[in-house]
Amino acid sequence: MAGPPPLSVTSHLPTAVDIYHIPVDPQAPNPDRTIRVAHAHTYPIHVWYFHVSLIFLATLANIIGLGLGYYRDRRRRQQSKRRALTDAIQTQGVEPSIRVEGLEQEETRGPINLWRTPCAALNTFRALSFRWTISVGQLYSWNIAEVVLTAVYAATCFTWVLVNTTSTDGVKFDPHYYANIAGTTAAIQFPLLVALGMKNNIISYLTGVGLDKQQQKLVFLHRIVARVMLVLIGLHAGGRIQLGLTGPIAITVPVIRAGPLAATALTLLSIISIRPIRDRAYEFFLIAHLVLGVICVLSVYFHAGSLYFGHFLWPAILLWGLDRALRLFRIALSTVAKDTTSSESASRTFGVHLFAAAKPRVEFLSADFILLTVPRPRFFYWRPGQSVYLSFPGVSVSPFEAHPFTIAAIPTYDNDPGSGNEVKSWTGELEFCMRVRSGLTKRLLPYIDGGKDFNVFLDGPYNSSPVLVGYDSVLLIAGGSGVGFTLPLFLDLLQRTKKDGPACRRLTFVWTVRHFDKISWIRSKLSSALRNPPPNIIINVHLFITGSAKTKVQNFNMTKEIQEVLGEDSKSAQDEKSVEDAVTSKVDDTLKKGAGSGSDSGSSGSTSPAPPGDRDFLALPIEIHQSRANFDELLKNEVALARDNMSVNVCGPRALASVVQTAVRYPRIADILRGGPIISLHVEASGSG
Repeated sequence: MAGPPPLSVTSHLPTAVDIYHIPVDPQAPNPDRTIRVAHAHTYPIHVWYFHVSLIFLATLANIIGLGLGYYRDRRRRQQSKRRALTDAIQTQGVEPSIRVEGLEQEETRGPINLWRTPCAALNTFRALSFRWTISVGQLYSWNIAEVVLTAVYAATCFTWVLVNTTSTDGVKFDPHYYANIAGTTAAIQFPLLVALGMKNNIISYLTGVGLDKQQQKLVFLHRIVARVMLVLIGLHAGGRIQLGLTGPIAITVPVIRAGPLAATALTLLSIISIRPIRDRAYEFFLIAHLVLGVICVLSVYFHAGSLYFGHFLWPAILLWGLDRALRLFRIALSTVAKDTTSSESASRTFGVHLFAAAKPRVEFLSADFILLTVPRPRFFYWRPGQSVYLSFPGVSVSPFEAHPFTIAAIPTYDNDPGSGNEVKSWTGELEFCMRVRSGLTKRLLPYIDGGKDFNVFLDGPYNSSPVLVGYDSVLLIAGGSGVGFTLPLFLDLLQRTKKDGPACRRLTFVWTVRHFDKISWIRSKLSSALRNPPPNIIINVHLFITGSAKTKVQNFNMTKEIQEVLGEDSKSAQDEKSVEDAVTSKVDDTLKKGAGSGSDSGSSGSTSPAPPGDRDFLALPIEIHQSRANFDELLKNEVALARDNMSVNVCGPRALASVVQTAVRYPRIADILRGGPIISLHVEASGSG
């Protein structure tokens, strides 16, 4: 019987066997061949299993944390009901009064309790891992957790690539071994790379780790994966070049050429994603990221597919397509609005309208703040603190221009006509507080107060907003437009407290703003929420006015600046009135200390009686300070008055986030053993509000 025909390197396309080993003599088997083939198939899978196990552990920790939070919340509400019942029995015949500071006299510390050692260990882990940072110049700052996670990810990839690469002849780090393993390991990372960069992010849903936070946790990991992949591709290419690109793997073969093309695209992506380039030309970065990303994925698919590894790319392609389809679907739903007929019967029906009759509008708040109000689409639901990507056809420079803004509104509760119970109402409008900059927000100025008609597309909601459930104390800190993130959380906590009992024992809201006229936007919201404060929660509101007291002069200059953009003829009387109202609402150099309870704010500014027109506002539990906030002192006092669990949430400039992060980065082991709080810190990206 005739034997099999001899192997020819020119009569067929390259296969996996060809790439792993090109025998010189078909009759002389290579003992390394079987080992190399097995390693190239199994080691990349082992790397993926390890990374999936880390995601599983993070998911498990998130589920346990949420479960404990809801358990503590339920227990607190039950204790509040029992306390209210006991107080009612003991005070029969006594007229009830609203308590805003009565609970503050309760003891928050006791003797050392060793049973709280796990709590101290958890807080120490959080403080050391997420609040101590390593800075590289003024551009980059990584916390310890990010550094460790980067090192672990890179170490696992390179360990599986370079381990057991000694040939049977004793050659260490034989490129026959690591070259192909590096290539397949890089290819199998593409699903993880795409999953970390998706807007509809399944990893964020599972782990609770946000996508667009100040630290940009998942986006940071997305970039780290890309850079590690680039090194792996370099190892793969370097090893193959060292062995020689001849025969079926010659550079003239089209599927082999796809490899360098993918490497070039990924290299360019890594360069343009450097922060200085990305910040200076963000729109260019978005378009280039899309184009180069498609080139890279398709090139790798054709390159690896010829070697029977194309199935590693299919999950990445499917995830990318699913994310784009979901985003287009969300944008399409944003054009479906509720019917706005006036009759009572028609108000209960819904109709589909593309850009419905209720148009979005832009209002002027101050020299550098505007308020965008958008009718809520019919199928749009959100949680306080979430954000959406807004795009404006005709206003945006390109179809790809979309910017994230936090929804500065919350769903309300209405009485159900059938049962009489309060139910969540998804009516109303979406509000976005925007800081006027040189890009999109400046191009919106001509549309103020109906100057021109425009449309807006909504893509969202996104972000894993903090779940403020089960905390003893909640501290909300905002700087400038960051109030668009903290205000909905504050209003939601008060709303939940009024409806279901205390959402927390102590609630503190802090906003630092340059001029008093910017407070006009939230005055009505705060007044409505605090007019009848719930008696079973301690409320503190601190407003810090950090700018000059000459607000009236600044407001007149502000009007002139806006007129230069809009033109004298387009300036409406309503704009003039809003500026005049902002001027007349100015609290002079000394401001009254609010009637509410609160700890020492850490401010050196003085307070004194306010003008009569502001007394209703300042009679609320609000403290207004004409000074800069001393956040070290403020946080120290808030922590001293808290117990069990405390949530600190901050949104504002990087400097503000850094100050707060530094103030809560110490372990405080002894304090926690005596009943002090475990602190959870959430930092939201500046400018998203």
